[in-house]
This record gives sequence, C-alpha cells and structure tokens, in this order.
Amino acid sequence: MKQIERYIFRRMSSLTFWSLLAVTLLVMTTQVLIRIDVLTTTGQALGAFLMLAATLIPSVLSMVAPFALLIGVGQVLSGMNTDSELVVVEAAGVAPSTIFKPVLVLSASISLMVLVVSNFIEPWSNQKLYGVLADAQSDLFSVAVRSGTFMQLEEGLYVQVNEKLPDGVLGGIVLVDNRAEDNETIYYARSGVIKESEESDTNILFLVDGELQQRTLTNNQISIVTFSSYALDMAAFIPASGSSTRRPKEQSTFYLLDPDAEDYYFKSAPHVIKEELVQRFSSWMYPLAFGLVAFSFLGKARSNRHEQFQNGGLVAAIAIGSRGFGFYANEAAGGSVVLEVLSYLVPVALIVGFGYLILTGRTLTIPKAWARMNEHLLEVIRARFTQMHTDRRTSGKGNAA
Repeated sequence: MKQIERYIFRRMSSLTFWSLLAVTLLVMTTQVLIRIDVLTTTGQALGAFLMLAATLIPSVLSMVAPFALLIGVGQVLSGMNTDSELVVVEAAGVAPSTIFKPVLVLSASISLMVLVVSNFIEPWSNQKLYGVLADAQSDLFSVAVRSGTFMQLEEGLYVQVNEKLPDGVLGGIVLVDNRAEDNETIYYARSGVIKESEESDTNILFLVDGELQQRTLTNNQISIVTFSSYALDMAAFIPASGSSTRRPKEQSTFYLLDPDAEDYYFKSAPHVIKEELVQRFSSWMYPLAFGLVAFSFLGKARSNRHEQFQNGGLVAAIAIGSRGFGFYANEAAGGSVVLEVLSYLVPVALIVGFGYLILTGRTLTIPKAWARMNEHLLEVIRARFTQMHTDRRTSGKGNAA
C-alpha cells in the first residue's frame, strides 16, 4: 500500500475495531442479562458467568461486525471531507482507487472474519453455551435444598428437597412433572443421591423408598407405583437449553450440509437446518456490501457539508433496511423459497450494483430535491425550538415582574 492508503486503512481499522468492541460489549451484556437468571438461581461461581459471556461473543460478532465496519468507513470518510483532506487528495490528482483500496481491503477482511466465525467458531461456542446452561441447571437440586420450598425448573416442572444429609444424600425429594399435555407425574422419595453414570456423561438421580404417581388427564385415571429404589436420568429434568439433542446452531456446517438420517431436526424440523445454513452463507456478504455502499456515497469530496451529512444518513438507512430485511428473510427462509433466494439476492445485489458504480467511476449523492426538503425541515425545526426558547424566556421575565 502507498502511504496515503496505509493512513486511511489505519484510521478505518482503528475506528472499526473500537466500534466493534463497544457494540459487541453492549449487545453481549443484554444477551447475558437475558440468561443471567439461570446462573443466579443456581448459585454458580464467577467462572460460569465469565464462560457464559465468552461463549456469546462469536454470535454477537457476526451480527454487529457489518455495522461496526459501516461506522468506521463512514466516519473516516466524512471526517476526511470535513477536514478537506478529500479535497486535497483529489486536487493532487490522486486516483479514486487510492481511497477505495483501503475500504475494499478492510471490508473484505471483515467479511472473511464473519464467514470463519459463522461457520466454524460460532457452532463450537454455541455448544459451550448450552453446556454452561446445562451444568448450571443440573445443580438445581442443591438450590432446592437451600431454598427448602418448591422451585420451578421450567414451565410445568417443580422440585422440592427437604434436607441435605451426609455423603451427599438428599432427604425428602418431591418432583412434579406437568410438562406433558395429557399426563401428570409426581415422584416422592424419602431419600436420594445424584451420581454420574458410568455409561454416559449424564447424572443419575437414585431415589430410595418412595412412590410414583401418574394421572392421565384425559380420563383422570391415577396409577401409583411403590418402589424401594428408582433411577432417573437427570437429563429428563434439565430444560430445553440443556437438552442432549444438538441444535443446528451447535452443528458444524459440514454436518448441516449432510445431516444424519436419524437427526431429530432433519426428520422433524428440516426448515430449521435450512434457516441456519442460509444465515451462515449470507451474513458474511454484508460487511463487503456496506463498505461499497459507504464509499459510493461518501468517497468523494463535497463542498456542501449538509449534503455529506445527509449522504451519511442515506447510507445508514440503506444498511439498516437491507440488514433488517436480511434478518427477517433468514428467519423465514426455511418455509419460503422466495425469501431463501432473497436472503442471498439482497447482499449480492448491493455488492454487484455499488461495485459496478465504483468501477465505472460513478459516485452517488442524495437527490437535490431531498436535500432541499431536509434542509427546509431542519430550518423549520430549528426555528420552532428558537421560538419556544424565546417564549420561555419572555414568560420567565413576565413572572419575575
């Protein structure tokens, strides 16, 4: 790269990085708060909280990276126009490709990063995420011991443990399972202990001296079974986020392209697999598309500062509108071929369309009529606020008199 290209690339990269960091922390915080009740309820240590936050980073990165790039590229180009740097560069006879090259390299790099994260790192982190939640919820019996009251594990599933005896034995266990639509199950045992299964990685709850009550809601029939010992797989009492069935978000891309014939989602919900594949193969194109859109509107010197500001607003509107539609199309791609095609077509159209304009030396700007209308609207708003301020001051002086 030339010196001017390195200068522009360094500024854009720095601003993009800090924007990505700030937005990632903000979005990640909201996602952690959504799930924090699981950790606080189960009394998990700080390490579990940090692990939960870390596993959320890849999925958040894929979502916010295009907008961080847009902020970095758009702000640097606008700042260079405000400081007359673009004017000096163009007056010196520097080719537009000199300014475009750093934008292209940075946009392509972010797109490649999103592609790698979405298809390789994010599935692995999702496995870890559900593992953290499963480990937390598998300790809910200990929480029930501390609370001494019925605790809701999830909708229709409750547990109570009266006391904790020596050697990890639990006394007075009651389990109520109302999750099935036509069946209600109640387990009661004088004591029990949780042990790790030797055949699998799951924990087994061994109940001693109790009974099992089942009631069929359709005909209200009740059956009672008394037992001296009974074994329950704890996986049955871990909510869906801890299920042993891997979701498409946890599976590798290679697996989703050729899933196992016995896979639950492949047999029962193939549209979920399709939606996940569409998301992974389309989201990586948006950083490149946003970089081209930003350069098309902001990569040329403008003498009218208001026009440059409005161009920035138009770039933001195009980016938010296209990405918002992309999110919607991804979610519905499994049930609609049209939306599946549009999921790919929208970013491809942006790349091809704005890439062609850049290669042919054309730049875009907000239509003059829109610019005049926006300036008039701003003047009206400014005049209204000025009048309100004047009226408030006049009213204050009148009251003082």
